[in-house]
Amino acid sequence: MIALTMPDGTVRSCQEGVTLLELSRDFAGNYGSPIAEGVIDGLGHNLQREIHHDAVIDFIEIDSEEGMRVFVRSLLFLFIVVTNRLHPEVEIEVRNSLGSALYCAIRGKELTQEELDGIEAEMRRIIKAKEPIGYTMLPREEAMRYAEQDPHLGPDQLGLMEMRPDVKMIPAVELLGQKAFFIGPVLPGTEHLEAFELIRFQAGVVINYPDTGNYRYLPPWSRHRRINETYHETEEWAAMIGCNTVSKLNRIIREGKADNIIRVAEALQEKKIAAIADRIAKNRKDLHFVLIAGPSSSGKTSFAQRLSVQLEVNGIRPIPISMDNYYRNRVDTPKKADGSYDFECVEAIDLALFNDHLKRLLAGETVKMPKYNFREGVREYRGDRIHMDDNSIFVVEGIHALNRRLTESVAPENKIKIFVSALTPMSLDDYNRIQTTDMRLLRRMVRDSQFRSQDALMTINMWPDVREGEEKYIFPFQEDADIFFNTTLIYEPAVLSKYAAPLLESVPREEKDAYFMAQRLLELLRFIEPLDDAPIPNNSILREFLGGSAFASAL
Repeated sequence: MIALTMPDGTVRSCQEGVTLLELSRDFAGNYGSPIAEGVIDGLGHNLQREIHHDAVIDFIEIDSEEGMRVFVRSLLFLFIVVTNRLHPEVEIEVRNSLGSALYCAIRGKELTQEELDGIEAEMRRIIKAKEPIGYTMLPREEAMRYAEQDPHLGPDQLGLMEMRPDVKMIPAVELLGQKAFFIGPVLPGTEHLEAFELIRFQAGVVINYPDTGNYRYLPPWSRHRRINETYHETEEWAAMIGCNTVSKLNRIIREGKADNIIRVAEALQEKKIAAIADRIAKNRKDLHFVLIAGPSSSGKTSFAQRLSVQLEVNGIRPIPISMDNYYRNRVDTPKKADGSYDFECVEAIDLALFNDHLKRLLAGETVKMPKYNFREGVREYRGDRIHMDDNSIFVVEGIHALNRRLTESVAPENKIKIFVSALTPMSLDDYNRIQTTDMRLLRRMVRDSQFRSQDALMTINMWPDVREGEEKYIFPFQEDADIFFNTTLIYEPAVLSKYAAPLLESVPREEKDAYFMAQRLLELLRFIEPLDDAPIPNNSILREFLGGSAFASAL
């Protein structure tokens, strides 16, 4: 018998080999949506996982961020199984999220609308039939043989297994006779996957699924979101140079060819930044403000500095304006419902003063610039003044830079809006993707440790508030941008792995939620070959997080 501490704090004596699924049935009524995943001693597992030792048990429902990851993984598995059965000549490559949707590239043949409708109809039939999704632990050698022989799994999944020689048993899931290997749990059956639709898009298929919080409601998906094009362009470029999966990147690193990938990736970013500066110079007569916004850890500051260098190459003198200096005095800052200050909302900025200064600068006046004293929480004036010259342009960088209220005093033709984000093009293999939010969290974690004396626990605990602020105040304005710029570098997972893994290992088990996230991220990083950062140039956007940036004084 084994002793299991349950979510309600009680201790149960159970037969060795009991599954999480069996235990979950007694707790299903405690959750507002079906249980999607089990947790053993802080580590997430498929519900069919057997327990063979004393442990602390918990559960995760579908209507949560982690639960929706399980939902999407299960829906993807169903799509793969049905497509392989109906169109065995098709190869599926999972790419990236497009809002609350997942884009999959289709190779081998183009699926017609009729064929896609047939796939969706068969998926719905299987969902209605409540087909079980099996789960088993395969000996490493057997799993590798299966991956090698299955034409739909490919060498990348085999390459990931080779990265983990320490793992003797590999979890596999099975539906209607087809096996697959996912980095993360799936549901034990298909019955909760009703809310989805398949949409033809570019050279593939978009799987639209619910937002976190309501697994039954399917929001509409817009194919016209311009940020989709940025994702697609980055993915296609990574595929073109043969480095669009971690498995391929691992191979490049082991072969000693990573320096070239670093050079090529950095050169591409520099080329794109130079093109933006050229566009600004071409429209120099009317443009007076460059507005740069983006979510946390997107590399906005380094991008602004590199763009400023390229503007100078074009004979334009960039003048930085920091939005941070326009914060209201702390006592005047709006508050959240819990009484704490809301420094993320746009009203935390003195909008009237900011717009007044922009209007006066456009009129050719000299403006006395404020400086915010973060220690005292007050705005001060220290004698700094700026004005507009014939060859100058103002560069404004901050999370609210694209908010219409921030620059409502400036005519559209006088400003160009740039949205900067880190849209990772990298997947682990054709079926297992890396989420953009995970890479941004790793970036922030490394930077917080390097420069802000914050450990991984502090960063993880702050992350939900950061994400909430992004959803409310940043992402709603991204489609207003004139230009989208992706700051992700295809080699960065390997570099961040080296720095982030020790930080994640320090998160204590007692911090339940943070420990769960830390272990999930560590599991991801264990598939990535670490890469030394010495060859990375000092003007790289990644240096903003690692240290050694040529723009250190501005960061």
